[in-house]
Amino acid sequence: MMIREDADLHRMQETFRSVLDAFAYPGTVHRIEVAPDNPARPAALCAALESVVRLFVDQAVTFAVADVEPDALAAYVAGESHASRASVRDAAFVIVPARADASMAAEAVLESCCGTLMAPEKGATLLMGCTRIVGSAAACERTDPAMFAVEVRGPGVRDVNRFAVDRIGWAEVREARKDEFPCGVEIVLVDPAGNMVAVPRSSRVAWAAVPAAKEVL
Repeated sequence: MMIREDADLHRMQETFRSVLDAFAYPGTVHRIEVAPDNPARPAALCAALESVVRLFVDQAVTFAVADVEPDALAAYVAGESHASRASVRDAAFVIVPARADASMAAEAVLESCCGTLMAPEKGATLLMGCTRIVGSAAACERTDPAMFAVEVRGPGVRDVNRFAVDRIGWAEVREARKDEFPCGVEIVLVDPAGNMVAVPRSSRVAWAAVPAAKEVL
């Protein structure tokens, strides 16, 4: 049992360092160790997203789940973390699993709390599952047209950082909110392979569909 506890502690420490680096360098892809197999884990929660959820969500915070069937996932997170469940509008952390459709993910971003000028730290953080994240648009295969190239600028970015992801509704709604800094929401994107990107509230984001590669004749 002690070996298991030591391994879990090491994994969480490595995840913590990766998340810190991700927020320090917005728009760059980092790797995290995925959580170990757990038969009690709901199907909606992949192991990588669970690693990030466990890092952020504890008994001192509130959380919400944006999913077609949120109750099972919420019960699992509450049982593991002892955190209190809240509405999306009131939660400090909003969990959006990869299976949540585009409209559900967009609604979660739209409704999440942006904080106030006096307390911007009360803005929510969305922990959002994706199917695939890669470090640049060039890494996307021509056979995967659902990817979007994302450019991130702002504090922590020397010029521009780029990555590609299969889900882009979060960026569209984030832009539509027009939150005035220091207010806003923060977004952490995670895919099942353990690739992770952070987009702080201070970042500016632009995006476009990844162009298909040309056939070589």
